[in-house]
Amino acid sequence: MSTPIWKQPGTLAEQFWKNGKLDFPVYDMHGHMGSHYAIHFYRHTPELMAEHLRKAGVKHLAFSHHHVIMGDMRNAAVAEICKRFPDLYRMYVGIVPAFPENIKEDLAMFDQWTPYAIGLKFLPDYYRIPVTDKRWEPALKFADERKLPILVHTWGSSQYDGGPVMLEVAQKYPNAKFFLGHSLYGNWEYAERLVKETNNNVWLELTAIPGERKNIEMLVEKVGSERILFGTDLPWFDEFQGIGGVLSADISDDDKRNILCRNAETILGKDW
Repeated sequence: MSTPIWKQPGTLAEQFWKNGKLDFPVYDMHGHMGSHYAIHFYRHTPELMAEHLRKAGVKHLAFSHHHVIMGDMRNAAVAEICKRFPDLYRMYVGIVPAFPENIKEDLAMFDQWTPYAIGLKFLPDYYRIPVTDKRWEPALKFADERKLPILVHTWGSSQYDGGPVMLEVAQKYPNAKFFLGHSLYGNWEYAERLVKETNNNVWLELTAIPGERKNIEMLVEKVGSERILFGTDLPWFDEFQGIGGVLSADISDDDKRNILCRNAETILGKDW
């Protein structure tokens, strides 16, 4: 029987299992915050989440607030949370297509929310509005003009944010940086196509992927580790489970560094 990855001397997995942290920063590119009507979270406040993130060695969590997504809160309040934890939190400006005036106002404020605001967040499935619908256009054009990331919830063959509509949008806006939340979970053919048939402007994000064996290995083989971003959906999933899933995958330590750290720094810079 071969030695388990986490027992192999000198590996990142062994380092993490022994010390609880890695010798480089981890960037979680898909988080949330706040309570949610559908589930109870033990840790959903800025304080409890910060404690957990620091314990796991996460340098930055890029998140969108549940209450913004649900229309109960504005993005300005999220910027104030980030100001209280300037070393840790970065925000995606949540885009709610039902409120076009709010979108206009929030995009106008984007520069004032830097360095905390790093991009936009879309959840087409929540609103049952396809990402190709014109109600998303102001935000898509804004991100395209500024070469900003858009973290888009994607899933399988959804008519709202599945493979065909995401491919259409990513090709139409070649300068925007599309982070595919959940990597079009289950529709791996289109996940690969989106990376390979666009203008180098698509990355696959791993939330939910570590929950099944060999998915990480499969995605690395299909698109390369340079096109994969680490994310957890915190507080829905746990940082240690997510990091452990990457470190336990049968890929090289160099691939693991790309996913957990290097790719985020390549896209956003080391000082973001």
